[in-house]
Amino acid sequence: MNVRLSLSLPRDNASVPMARRILATTLTTAGVTEECRSDILLALAEACANAVAHAQPADDYKVTVDLDDAECRIEVIDAGSGFDPRADQPELPLLAERGRGLHIIEALSDGFDLRPNTPSGTLVRFVKRIA
Repeated sequence: MNVRLSLSLPRDNASVPMARRILATTLTTAGVTEECRSDILLALAEACANAVAHAQPADDYKVTVDLDDAECRIEVIDAGSGFDPRADQPELPLLAERGRGLHIIEALSDGFDLRPNTPSGTLVRFVKRIA
């Protein structure tokens, strides 16, 4: 099985559950286990929510999913003003409501990459082995 999804979504809160539903249906149809689906969908929601919250002045963002029998690879790309992931980030309280999304994505995935997108914006890429 090889599936590729490519979504161009408005930078709007309603796009996050839409992306989740589309991928959930695809993963379910492909026979991915519930636990693995849950990890992928939570990581996707966090990446999309970051694009919606932080990608000013962009109007949209893109989600690309490549799914095969071994793994699910996801990229969330925005054309916002971007940020330098190597720069010191402010220390947030342990129980803060914000600022945990990238840590959640990294913890749930088997591979994680965050980098500036060319010519502008941010690229979040993660991989999850399929169970």
